[in-house]
This record gives sequence, structure tokens and C-alpha cells, in this order.
Amino acid sequence: MSVRLAARRLALSGSSPSPSSLAAASPTCAALLASPPTSSQRRHKWSINVFKGWGKSSSKEAAAGRGGGSDPLTSELDDPKKRQQFLERNMHGSVEDNIFQDEIEAGSGGPRAAEEERPGAQAEQKTRENMAMVTDPDPRARIRWHRKKVIQMVRSNGHLTTRERLARSERQLLHKSTFLPTSVKKLVMLSRQIAGKPVDDAIAQMQWSKKKMAAEIKYYLEEARDLAIAQRGMGLGKVSGELLDKPRKIQTKEGKWIDIADPTRMYIAQSWVGRGPWRGKEIDYKGRGRMGIIQHPSTSFTVLLKEEKTRIREHEEREAKKKAKGPWVHHPNRSIHGQRPYYTW
Repeated sequence: MSVRLAARRLALSGSSPSPSSLAAASPTCAALLASPPTSSQRRHKWSINVFKGWGKSSSKEAAAGRGGGSDPLTSELDDPKKRQQFLERNMHGSVEDNIFQDEIEAGSGGPRAAEEERPGAQAEQKTRENMAMVTDPDPRARIRWHRKKVIQMVRSNGHLTTRERLARSERQLLHKSTFLPTSVKKLVMLSRQIAGKPVDDAIAQMQWSKKKMAAEIKYYLEEARDLAIAQRGMGLGKVSGELLDKPRKIQTKEGKWIDIADPTRMYIAQSWVGRGPWRGKEIDYKGRGRMGIIQHPSTSFTVLLKEEKTRIREHEEREAKKKAKGPWVHHPNRSIHGQRPYYTW
């Protein structure tokens, strides 16, 4: 049976425990005193003396320690109960090696006190930090972006373009997948199948599709839907009370009439695919000793989610344009001017 001495934890600045105290603490420690002492790195908070250097003791203190002077900390560690409390506090508590631990605990009120007051505070803090990593992964970049936009607004004297005005009132999310092990020719069929549909209908289509990549498309659609809810607050009309009193009937760009009861419902405005790098090559053996090369492609899938507010606005703009156009009238016969006496070709 081996005995492990916490030399790194029990080593004290300027003095060392006496052999009598170690022998009283444990009978096996007296046998280990005959072996040559091993050098240990002392990094606990008592080893650092602010006024006399970083962990360096003076010659007088060293002489007093070698002479067998008594140390209050050493006498406290002689007691088995106090020594056990010391080890539990250093081994299972907060990080005592940090020289600024006292200031950290004083500023935060102590981690143990916070845990005692609220048992679920640690789990809630982890959840808040994880959500912050997703919703705001780079805070400094976001602050720089806000500063840049404020400077642009000041320069333009508060004038907003049509695109900026719509970005303030309508939300959208662009989500791109990784490169999937399939070709553009196969993936573009699924992309066309879900374009223009609500997100829930598109997920249902991919769930019952027999295509191999339908499961991957379903996964990225669910991921895009969750990110749109968590990051942009899309699709929360039922929670925020934005539902319409009666469903509104509009016409899409494809000419299809639909009824909308929730203006915050998400739909797939655009979906497209992109060719990626080749995943590898393979020999294609042919007849008469000939051969070819088969290159395995990879393709990415991108989807743009918008709310039904956008389709309602586009429908109103098309209707207003029709009314402003007026009836079509034939042009009267007029004389032609500016004819050239030569051919333009």
C-alpha cells in the first residue's frame, strides 16, 4: 500500500513541518523521512509573499525554519480534523492555486454561497452561456458592425434605402449546409420540390420522400427553423399575439392562391444547390482493356427562410401596380422620324 503525500498542497512558505508532527500525523510518514527530500513546486496561496518576492523567503526565516521554529499553520495542520478540512477545501473546493482567488470570491460573493442560495443556478448559467455562444458568437464583431452602421446612418443623414427599410420590418434567415456526398443533378430535384412551401410542409415532404438525401435535407430544414426561432424570433406570432382575425387570401408569384392566418409563419422563399469539390476518384473499367475515371461529386444545399409578411407585401405591391397601370390603349398612327438611309448591320 502506497502513501501519497500532498507535498504540493502542504508545503508552506518559509518553514517545513517537523518530523515529529509528520510522525504524529501518520506512522508511515516516519519511514519516508529517511529517503532524500524531493523538490516540489510550491504554488499555493501561502507561498507568495507580496512584500518579499514571489514565493522567496528571507535568510532569517529560512534559518528559523531550519532551527525548528513553530509556525501557526503547521500547528493547525497537526490536528487531523483541521488537516482533513484543509485537504477537502483545496482538493474539492475552488481553485486555491490562483493568487487572485480571494479577490474573485469577494467580488462575486463566493461561488459556494451562490450555489447554496440557488441550487439550479449553475445549470441555468451553463444554458445561458450556451445560448449566448449560438445567438452572439462574436460580441466584438457585433459591436464593430453596430458602430459601422451608425457611422453610415450619420453620413446618409438618416436616409434609408428600400432594402434597409424592409430589413427592419421583415426578418429572414439564410442557412447553408455542409457539402453532401451527392451530385447537383440529384439534389436539385429536392430543392425544387420544397421551394415556396411552408417549413413544416417541406419537412413533411422530406420525411416521406424515398430519396436518399431527403433525410439530410430534412435535418438542415429543422436546423434552419430552430435557428430562425432562436436567433431572429421568427414564427412566434401565436406567442406574441400577431395572428390575424380572419385568414387573408393572397396570390403568390407562381399564381397560386393561399390563405394566411399567421403572418409570422415561415416559408422557404428560395432554395438552391451549389457544386462542391470532388470527393475522390475511382477507375471505371471498360471493355477491350480500356478504362475511365469516375469522380465523386459533393454538393451544398442553401435555403432562405422568410415570414408570410413578405408574401403579403409582395401581393399588395403587385395589386397596386396593376391598378396604377390602367387600361391598355392602342397607339395611334404616327409618322416615323429619324430613319437612316443605310442598314444597321
